[in-house]
Amino acid sequence: MSKKKQCRKQKPSPPPNTSTGGQQAVPRHEQQLAVIGNTVLDIEAAFRLLRARPRDTVHIDVDAWARLYGMNGDPHAPIQLGPLFNRHHAAGADLRRPLILITLTLDNGDEVQLIADGSHRLYRGYIEGRDSLPAWILTAAETRAITLTHPFQNGATP
Repeated sequence: MSKKKQCRKQKPSPPPNTSTGGQQAVPRHEQQLAVIGNTVLDIEAAFRLLRARPRDTVHIDVDAWARLYGMNGDPHAPIQLGPLFNRHHAAGADLRRPLILITLTLDNGDEVQLIADGSHRLYRGYIEGRDSLPAWILTAAETRAITLTHPFQNGATP
């Protein structure tokens, strides 16, 4: 067989990943958990949900969200970044990827949105002076569906 014909032959596809039950491997950026207060969220489940129920992105105000999270250095900001936040990692964050906002229902029935995935992208956007970034918003029901633990519900303490 000539070299040309050998090159045109289709290469065999790799065997399915048996460790994931034959499914494609999960991208690294999806293999994570988010911890918000005492709530643990499955970000991989959030991405699966977003693939199953696609939606348009919204554009969030970078400056407002950065101030909410104390990225401007305000020690009295309502939300503070956790000890695992890495400013050096943020420098390489992909600003094309939308953030994921969750919706929590407060005891009084009001809803509030928080970042479940994308704080490094928000920080990079803030440092670079971006006006807005894309985000997907999960409903309260979708947020409950990706919640792994919520040990102190209804004000209970350990």
